[in-house]
Amino acid sequence: MKSLTAATNRLAQGGEVALCHVPEGYDAFVVAELARQFARAGEERATALVFIARDSVRAQNFIDALAFAAPEIEALFLPSWDCQPYDRVSPNASVSAQRMTTLARLARSRGALERPRVLIMTANCLTQR
Repeated sequence: MKSLTAATNRLAQGGEVALCHVPEGYDAFVVAELARQFARAGEERATALVFIARDSVRAQNFIDALAFAAPEIEALFLPSWDCQPYDRVSPNASVSAQRMTTLARLARSRGALERPRVLIMTANCLTQR
């Protein structure tokens, strides 16, 4: 817990924290506790953390584990595009809808009045245009 407190303090000061080598399945508990500590710090802005999963299967496993470990924390999934830019094929409508819903939810943030949230995305999503 001492290192989580240090991570919370670093985040409160505007820094970044990368959690590495956390066993799969336990990562949701660590992120949940980090979000709780950050929310308790009394910030006036919304508590939002980003979790980057290796692939969509691990992202879904993390979402399920987070729902079990901390149902009070909102999990927002940002799926990666299912096609490349300038492809002749249009993106899947459900992928576009999920992305727009997640981005709109982030844009409508009301600050500290909302429950803590975790934005979950894959490494592929992070590197796409």
